[in-house]
Amino acid sequence: MATRTLAELYAKQGLLGRAREIYRQLAEQGDEVARQKLLELPSSGPRIEALQELLRRIGSRKRS
Repeated sequence: MATRTLAELYAKQGLLGRAREIYRQLAEQGDEVARQKLLELPSSGPRIEALQELLRRIGSRKRS
């Protein structure tokens, strides 16, 4: 069974997707602390954008 403690460990390790999934499951079960923690997790949007830009650059080098 997933717990808030496990989610916190994932978050500290930078595994935000895993932490987010556990908090989401707990929040759906009525855990208000998990719901708040879910809202406090940093967005992965900037990291995804940086990776997408890197992939664009690699792709343009391969075509050249």
